[in-house]
Amino acid sequence: MLSKFFVYPIVVGLILVFLFSLSIYAQETAADEELEERIELILASQNMSAVKEKEKKPTGGISLYVTNYHTADTEYKLGGKYEQLLFANNSNQSLNNVSFSYVVDGIYLEGESTSLALFLSLKATLNNRSFSPYLGAGAELMGVANYQGFVGLNINKNFFVETKFINDKDEWDSGEFYSATGFKIDF
Repeated sequence: MLSKFFVYPIVVGLILVFLFSLSIYAQETAADEELEERIELILASQNMSAVKEKEKKPTGGISLYVTNYHTADTEYKLGGKYEQLLFANNSNQSLNNVSFSYVVDGIYLEGESTSLALFLSLKATLNNRSFSPYLGAGAELMGVANYQGFVGLNINKNFFVETKFINDKDEWDSGEFYSATGFKIDF
């Protein structure tokens, strides 16, 4: 009789411990599955964000700048640019992070017979560098000059400095250097 009083509580205790153990194990399994689902959702969200970020890369832009072209070093002329990437669908990775664009560049020439110097140029930008340097060359379309060559630095996403060599003499191998600085708005 004494043994029944000791055996029954021990058996009941073992059964209760077994049931509680199963309950705790089931909760841990459900928590692990929920955690795995959350991790999968986070990874999918990161992938979607990366795809959207790639799609958002600008393909063109407009710029306003000031330059000392056709000045007596006392005033600056206002210029503007329109840029458009040539290979917007191709990745820059295949071109070693070099992007090519065409540039329509105009400088307002106040008080001159032709009031606009208009250039059509090809520009190559070295992306993923600290200042994104670029260079380019183009022809003048309004008869004010013959051609231009330029090198510049994108200081950050919106500001740039540039040095232009513009041939506006009758000889093809002579011209002058001019500076320009301005800002760019991408779209």
